[in-house]
Amino acid sequence: MDTSTPALLFPAIAILTLGYINRYLGIANVARGFRKDYDIGAKRVELKKQLKILKKRLEITRLMLMSAAVAMIMACTSMLFLFIELRGVGEVLFGISIYFMVFSLLMSLYETSLSNKSLFIEIDDILSKK
Repeated sequence: MDTSTPALLFPAIAILTLGYINRYLGIANVARGFRKDYDIGAKRVELKKQLKILKKRLEITRLMLMSAAVAMIMACTSMLFLFIELRGVGEVLFGISIYFMVFSLLMSLYETSLSNKSLFIEIDDILSKK
């Protein structure tokens, strides 16, 4: 393996991180919306349940971002060791980088399922009022 192999992860990790940051900002806006509704006395369906889901989503998104950052650091370190011709160490670090990237993707899938749960609560409330 040469240094170009770990370098292939850079664009993928960068795009993933950007997507994760956008998710985080979206979750933050939802939380602010809940707070605004609460302050003006608006009623939300199953607010406690939705807030628990939101809190969990924030934590998972934090894990996703941290895992992507570790993946990038490991890919960079892997390139360094491959560059100084310590192939074995470089390959192990590249494997660790892949592991953290896959972990962040799995967390992303889980966060998406939690987001769907929260949306179903809203949809079910709308349908029950018709």
